Amino acid sequence: MNFTLNESILVIVSILVTSGCFNVALYFGYHRKLAYLFFAFYCFFHCFKIYLKTYQDNEILIPLFSLTAFDLVYLSVLMGMISLSAFLALRFEQPYKSLLIPAYIMVSLCFFFFIEELHYIFFSLGIAMIQSIYALRANKNAMLILVGLVGFAICEGPALAGVLNWGYFVGVIFLILCMVLSSSIELAAQNKEYQNALLRSARLENQLLKTTIQPHFILNSLTSLQELIEHDPQKASNFVHDLSKEFELFAKISDRNLIPVMDEIALINSYIGIMSVRKSVRFELKTENLSDSDDIPPGVFLTLIENGISHGYENRTKGTFRISKFENGNSIVYRVSNDGDVSGEFNNSGIGLNYVLARLKESYGENFKFESSAVSFGWQSTINIWS
Repeated sequence: MNFTLNESILVIVSILVTSGCFNVALYFGYHRKLAYLFFAFYCFFHCFKIYLKTYQDNEILIPLFSLTAFDLVYLSVLMGMISLSAFLALRFEQPYKSLLIPAYIMVSLCFFFFIEELHYIFFSLGIAMIQSIYALRANKNAMLILVGLVGFAICEGPALAGVLNWGYFVGVIFLILCMVLSSSIELAAQNKEYQNALLRSARLENQLLKTTIQPHFILNSLTSLQELIEHDPQKASNFVHDLSKEFELFAKISDRNLIPVMDEIALINSYIGIMSVRKSVRFELKTENLSDSDDIPPGVFLTLIENGISHGYENRTKGTFRISKFENGNSIVYRVSNDGDVSGEFNNSGIGLNYVLARLKESYGENFKFESSAVSFGWQSTINIWS
């Protein structure tokens, strides 16, 4: 397929404008990093050069300074190369950039008055290559830009020999594509680092919540144990067994991201044994479709059970909890329900809800949905997890 001259210009300008606008958007939407703004300038100055090529070289466009189209083309190249050098200095946090960029501008202005455009282009490419090679020591991503610069220089040679008339612009487009790819890889790496930081933050929050919940649980359990020792030694013995089992399981799972769901069930059974004694309520746990191969963040089901016991059985003598699992397409759905009184088990600021959400986010990122609400028979919480 052969392109006409106008069609070729339209394709090149479209790529340049798209890249420029993309980097302007990155600048305003991503911490206002100046490197992206200079990348945009580089693209726009090349668009301006293409526009100037529609005039005759000796046509005077700015009479006040007697600047011809040829002079303005040189100026657009000069400003583009300055933008490229500034982009590299800022993108890779090169030392002394506050001195190097002004020095480069002064040298470029000297070239404009005394040296031909061709020599300036190769000089600028050489400086940019040196910057990229220097950046390679700390950032391997600079290799992509170095490849783009080498490709630019290779395309410029045939263009000067008259073999490839559009060689300069082919080289520019190749360089810009390499720069866009480099920036995209950097953004992906930074986004991954940000997500990891969120996970670390969630784990710290989990640890804080655990230190808030456990002392309260231990204090109340010891108070109940003291009463049992005085009035019912046999129940006290069973209570100590359940309590020791609870602590053993806590120590086993507390520092893990995911645990077998059956370990969580064992933890819950010990817990409801303890709470049956403390509350004088006969609690029962029923499960459905759970498997030894299933994994779940530790303490999530337990926290839902704990909230049900705390808020739904003030004036009851027995209570039933159900944990069921079913698959829905590519997602797994867990339901934790109880037949207790409806009293708003979760609210938007409760420690229990914060713990559940922090654990789920740490393990599944954004690939989950948690809902908790009153139902006809009591209260039900639903965890939907998808891949």
